[in-house]
Amino acid sequence: MLLTALRNAIRGKSKEHLKELLINSKGGGATAGKAMSATENQQQQQLVKNKTQKGDKPIVLRKERQQQAAKKKAVPYIPGTVTLQILGGGSNGSPASVYLFTDQSRYLFNCGEGTQRLAHEHKTKLARLEQIFVTRNTWPTIGGIPGLALTVQDAGVKELSLHGPPYIDSILMSMKKFVVLKSLQLKTVDCTLSQDFEDSVMNVKCLPLYSTKANDTNSQESVVISYVCTLKPRPGPLNLEKCVEHGVPPGPLLGLLKNGIDVTLENGTVVKSADVSEPNENPLSFIFLDIPSVEFLDNLEKHHELLVNTRINPDKTPELALMVHFAPAEVLSNNVYKTFLEKFAPSTQHIFLNAAQNTFSGYIAAHRIQYQLNQLNPKVFPILAEATNLLGGLSSKMKKTKLDDEDAVNEMEPVSRHSESSGFEQRLNDLSTMSVYHLRPRKGLDRTSEAKLQPSEYINETQILPDFPSMLEKLKADLNTTSPSAIPSAKYPIITFLGTGSCIPNKTRNVSSILVQSQENGYVLLDCGEGTLGQIERMFGMTKAKDVIRNLKIIYVSHLHADHHIGLIGLLTERIKLSAEAKVDLKKVLVMAPKQIEPWLNFYQNCIHNIKDSYELIGNADMLDEPINLKESHQDLGIDAIQTCMVKHCPHSFGVKLSISPVEGGQEEPITVTYSGDSMPCKDLVDLGLNSTILIHEATMEDDLADEAKLKMHSTISQAIQQGQAMNAKHIILTHFSQRYAKLPRLSMNEDNTCSMSNVSIAFDNMQISLDDLHNFHLMYPVMRSLFAEHAEELEQKALKRELKLERKRKLMST
Repeated sequence: MLLTALRNAIRGKSKEHLKELLINSKGGGATAGKAMSATENQQQQQLVKNKTQKGDKPIVLRKERQQQAAKKKAVPYIPGTVTLQILGGGSNGSPASVYLFTDQSRYLFNCGEGTQRLAHEHKTKLARLEQIFVTRNTWPTIGGIPGLALTVQDAGVKELSLHGPPYIDSILMSMKKFVVLKSLQLKTVDCTLSQDFEDSVMNVKCLPLYSTKANDTNSQESVVISYVCTLKPRPGPLNLEKCVEHGVPPGPLLGLLKNGIDVTLENGTVVKSADVSEPNENPLSFIFLDIPSVEFLDNLEKHHELLVNTRINPDKTPELALMVHFAPAEVLSNNVYKTFLEKFAPSTQHIFLNAAQNTFSGYIAAHRIQYQLNQLNPKVFPILAEATNLLGGLSSKMKKTKLDDEDAVNEMEPVSRHSESSGFEQRLNDLSTMSVYHLRPRKGLDRTSEAKLQPSEYINETQILPDFPSMLEKLKADLNTTSPSAIPSAKYPIITFLGTGSCIPNKTRNVSSILVQSQENGYVLLDCGEGTLGQIERMFGMTKAKDVIRNLKIIYVSHLHADHHIGLIGLLTERIKLSAEAKVDLKKVLVMAPKQIEPWLNFYQNCIHNIKDSYELIGNADMLDEPINLKESHQDLGIDAIQTCMVKHCPHSFGVKLSISPVEGGQEEPITVTYSGDSMPCKDLVDLGLNSTILIHEATMEDDLADEAKLKMHSTISQAIQQGQAMNAKHIILTHFSQRYAKLPRLSMNEDNTCSMSNVSIAFDNMQISLDDLHNFHLMYPVMRSLFAEHAEELEQKALKRELKLERKRKLMST
């Protein structure tokens, strides 16, 4: 402390102050230190004030200074490690996305929905991501950009370049209404005009490929971009004997020569790095190739000379080390594509990113918590169909991939040779998130860190928790002895929570989306945040998911924050695709949303992809005065009427009430489901949902953060419950939790560790619930507390710290 103070004093402080410091230091280090803290603080404030008055540049935050310094330092050097990581394999709703990183730079190739969630779960650092390359302007490749942009902005990134086909700048412009970028500058590069990118790591050549489809009027679907990347060769090791011969003295010049930089000696002699170094690293290239349909294959030969590389280096390795394919299965099986791949060197590695080749999405945390909650109630927390299909199909196919075989690690697995008779069989399949390819040092494919499902491990984690096994047994006994109601409940609605978190996706809670099944073949979606389609596919399995999407009658959007509607385009696009596959026109889904969403949908329709035939837009405001009657027009939906009200959140925010006709059971009156959207306590919502059967209400904050909740116009847990009590709701389900409550929010418990509110339920992702299940949900709270004891204790400690901080503040104010 004293040394720091002295340094600060010498840097422009007065002699009198320096003398004072030296005198104080004789009296004792602790006293001097305390005195210095106050003095330094005053001087620092005065220094900032003086700088402000002089018009100096604003002070840069420490985090920004570190990033700027690291970037400046890294520019001239060729990195020693270059790694390509599979971020998403394109299966079961996961994006087909690749992350390339060095010790100084980060690059992303394609950014579909769910990219940021996978990056967050697997701790993929986005803080220095500055280049994104997309192959198409369609939603599967750009759907994750809005959420990712907000994430990298929070991480401190100041500028992000987006390379791809034309009109990318128009896409970003159209997103500005619901993606607010305050400090991040997005720069777009049209790869059909400017075809080359270069930095200290690699050169990237952009190759536009055009469709030959007749009468193709949509320019966005008629062009894709492939990327040929070439690493800059790393200089060979420095030969010290040659350095001595050329008269290079010991010191910093040796470091420059080692990094491939020529130097000039004091006598004017120029020494070239190549003259004092061993031979450079062998050339290495890799390609990202996207052929979305067979209409592009005829023009593939135009890039034959650039794409096809059969050159072999002196060390017997191919110059073209790797090809990453984004093509769908129908293209991979096409004879033209097969013949094209035959032309590459047999030792070139091929990686395929699509649903047909790969079987696991990589979302491990969602499966872990589902297996653990499944022990409490298998009906309410069913095992995800993705896990059932994957683990049920672990046969010879999976064994052939040698997932657990050490011989598969670091093995250069070439694409198998194929012929007309043998068919197009790939040895390399079932790649998952976190598979990596080491480009430098050149080690090839490494699957040791690959994401895998291990259900037994997830179950065993719960068995070693204190009290959990005994409490679980007690819960099962209580559920068995609970007497059923004399009047049977209706079979429908069945409510499936697809996303229960707020703002940004977490590894255990995706952003807002709730699926309400009102009849056997009738579904309504309440909000559809990013990744909703993927959540449906993983929850129900691909076959059942298609039925759900086909029978989706209504998509309700409560307001235009990105975490509530970014998944809409993916759902509409999927309905168009399913309609084309079945060669049957599906009835238009009713999109009930604020009318302000219309420009965004029109832009996507006019510039990107045809979605207009898949939906009919109804403004939420049109339902304010009187409900929309659906009993006659949508008999297959089972919903009599839908009505909205304005709620207290951002402009154009709405709550909604569904009146569902009972299909089975003793009820004669409609079952009413009221959904708050995002809202602070609101009387209009209470009036709308009076005497509701079910209230689904946001509960973003815990109770001692009421001021923060008010500032952000959200509700606390107690406020949400009070809303339900005010409207006399029979059941209250809380959702939309802040991501700080990734597992379980803080609940008000009685002294005997039971919940005081028997009609309150806590929503989890992939929770499926009916009226019968709601009656006994409160019985699971003690076991949940035991299951997530560590998380609950952490929340309690944070709450205690906040309370102590407030107490100190109150005492300070009183004095």
